[in-house]
Amino acid sequence: MMGFGKKGSIREPVQPFAFMMSPTRTALRVFALLAFVLLFSAPAEAQKNGTKARPFPAYGFEFKPLKDFKDVPVREDLAARNVIGVLQSEKGVYVKMEGNRVQPVEPIMYVTQIFPKAAVTESDSDSDDSGGGGGLRGRVGREAPKEVTSTEYILELFGGALRADEFRSVEPEIDDEFKAKGIVGKREEYETFFVNGGVAFDAIFDVYTFQLPDYKVMFIWTYPAQEKSRKKWSKAVAKAMKTFKVTETESMAKAVDAMGDYESIIAFQQSKVDQTPGWELIEVDSKRYALVTNMDDKKKIKMVIKRLEASRDLFEEDFPPQKEITAVSVVRICATLDDFRTYSGMGAGVAGYFSPSTEELVLYFDPDSGEDLTLSVMTHEAFHQYCHFLFDRSKAHRWFDEGSGDYYGAFKLVGSKLKPNEDMKGGLSRVPEIKQMIKDKTYKPLSKHIRFSHQEWQTQGPSNVSCYAQSFSIVYFLREGARGRVSKKYWKDEYADIIPNYVRVLNQGYQEAYNEGRGEVEEQIDALEEAGEDVPEWLRNRLSHPEVSQQQKQEIWAKAMGESWGKIDEAEFEERWIEFVLDKM
Repeated sequence: MMGFGKKGSIREPVQPFAFMMSPTRTALRVFALLAFVLLFSAPAEAQKNGTKARPFPAYGFEFKPLKDFKDVPVREDLAARNVIGVLQSEKGVYVKMEGNRVQPVEPIMYVTQIFPKAAVTESDSDSDDSGGGGGLRGRVGREAPKEVTSTEYILELFGGALRADEFRSVEPEIDDEFKAKGIVGKREEYETFFVNGGVAFDAIFDVYTFQLPDYKVMFIWTYPAQEKSRKKWSKAVAKAMKTFKVTETESMAKAVDAMGDYESIIAFQQSKVDQTPGWELIEVDSKRYALVTNMDDKKKIKMVIKRLEASRDLFEEDFPPQKEITAVSVVRICATLDDFRTYSGMGAGVAGYFSPSTEELVLYFDPDSGEDLTLSVMTHEAFHQYCHFLFDRSKAHRWFDEGSGDYYGAFKLVGSKLKPNEDMKGGLSRVPEIKQMIKDKTYKPLSKHIRFSHQEWQTQGPSNVSCYAQSFSIVYFLREGARGRVSKKYWKDEYADIIPNYVRVLNQGYQEAYNEGRGEVEEQIDALEEAGEDVPEWLRNRLSHPEVSQQQKQEIWAKAMGESWGKIDEAEFEERWIEFVLDKM
């Protein structure tokens, strides 16, 4: 999807539904994202140490960051790579670019937990039955685990955001012992060339490693390599690292997903929030949502909760669940666009997203456009989040996902209920776009648009929001017609069955595939237990998250389309839809 980081990069969220803004709005109000979220701000002066320690209670240490460094919550894709903390400077360092341009870069620091790298012996790699593949099972007394070097870890963590062949050590800091409070660490410095979207600059990786009883803690500081600021940053970072101190370790709540029991979910989310100063967890009375935010504005928080609850009521009315949805939907509201960019890694034009992998909805409040943008995007993304649980984590066509998200995002809150509206506000309007596409004949034929793969849909053009505009207008036509608000000149009663039939057949198809997959998993578990073997946790997890093959998905999609769109004359529908858009929208 558009607006993502390069694949393999530290900045790439996993397959989210990203809400795209119009090109005009983007050009005026959103700046490009570089490898480390480059934002325009005042240049940094001499770096100073903060006076307050930043604790890491779950890991047993603390240190005093540099002044003006703020905490950024750790995304799940980073946590999966053992990142346990992210702090970024609120002030930029100007970097010279090609063509005598300057660009401010905000220095950033990652705190990571490094475990020894498992050794793979010759006997492990030769046999599939040895418990090999990098694991430790059956290796006691054979070969000690190898250490993970800072170079190995950084190249893995940052992926495509740097050039591995130009990642080089810098003298004289290499292998330098470093004394902090009661502990000796190791300091290493590297210089590398960063490239992102055609923009490149030299950066320093200032790395400090401390050995704790069970693992190492590695601090990876990044800042520009230009001589003018490099010495200042090197000294300031060294001073901050001297404040590193071992403390008592506090246990974290057990990790659970959104389908766990409410108390366990809240305990886990609270435990995560406790690791990031400045953020708080807010429970919602209905227990359908939980908010994570760094906003102080209680009025806005109440506004968010009110619209979330109204959105959920509307979704359940239009798409009644076959069984009660007990999942707790986590919604992260960032106080500013800068906070959103830093946390998400999203680039120009993205106003919010829902990540199926983390099951988290992420938004921000934009003071320049008022509340309309956030509230519209929130309802759009909340629809994705609802369907994620409604369809048991299965995928639908984009015309339905994104078209419905835009349709509900346009609704107005009247009292405690949402009422239909012709288009979104806050610079997110879709109607002018689709009208112009029809006049210019740049829209895609209906039969193609509704059957596009996700990638084909996202890149249909001519602009990055054309796909949204076309799907929105189709869903608007279908939903408003089914509500009796479209003239018979354009509407035929049989159109009212398209969305209900699509949803019903899609859901049935996935449930059948899931049941088949669960049966296969149960057979594997029974076989292992009968043989006296341990059952891997990942295999047990498959019972609640069975896999669906690409072939099965395509068969389900084809059947859902056949039982919905296949029941009408698509060419006639297209003619009526075009007339409706031009005459009535």
